[in-house]
Amino acid sequence: MSDYDQFAAIYDLDMGHKTDDIPMVRRYAQMQGSPILELACGTGRILIPLAKQGFDVYGVDNSPAMLDVARQKVAKAEDSLRGKITLIDGDMQDAGSDPTSPLHSIKFNLVLIAFNSFLHLLTRQDQERTLRNIRNILSDNGLLLIDIFAPHHHVLAQADDTQIYQHIRYDEARGKTYVRSDRVRRNLAQQTQEVEFIYDELQADGDIKRTIRTVHTRYVFRYEMELLLELTGYEVVDLFGGYDGERYDYHSGIMVFVARKSDCLPRNRLYL
Repeated sequence: MSDYDQFAAIYDLDMGHKTDDIPMVRRYAQMQGSPILELACGTGRILIPLAKQGFDVYGVDNSPAMLDVARQKVAKAEDSLRGKITLIDGDMQDAGSDPTSPLHSIKFNLVLIAFNSFLHLLTRQDQERTLRNIRNILSDNGLLLIDIFAPHHHVLAQADDTQIYQHIRYDEARGKTYVRSDRVRRNLAQQTQEVEFIYDELQADGDIKRTIRTVHTRYVFRYEMELLLELTGYEVVDLFGGYDGERYDYHSGIMVFVARKSDCLPRNRLYL
């Protein structure tokens, strides 16, 4: 089961307010044209706006529950999205490697891994496999966009678990108010994080119902990411520190890598 199956019912209410990255994606979509692929597409937060602009988009996710939500949203807007979105239940590591997949015979002009989704790849093997397989289905002039957070050293230096207040949301459909906070546990040797999403739902009688959802990620530093791309046959075209074209400066906490195929083929590596 995917970590995100447990989030499907609440994901759009919780994360759907994030729209700051969509204008940047639209600019690259207009530059590159269809077809466009998003890996770890979730409930279609980015795919649906692109499809509404007329792009042919494909989305892959390994959470059936998240894809079900995406399909429901597409069905509600069927007339405007008819034939523009193809949703595929699968793992981003396998993109392009399965000869029975509809992705296998397509060359994409733009491939997206948005909003830290790349960090769900927990090993070097998984990271390199994913990037190599993407390269196989990227057109010769295609671009790969990867959006991940920049690890801040002062945060990593905290010895204890970090608890972070996030926001209050009101769910109109259920008439419920909840408060979200996160608890982060880090393994500095492995560069991994276990993040607990803590939802405190306020009940009518004043009680609080607490629900905890957990995800696992592996954070990546700037030059580590550049080396991963180089080893798997890419060259970095741009590195942004935000979604308005600002240069990477570390302090923003954002790294958006834009890469294209290089003339160097991916290197085969032996892991012990």
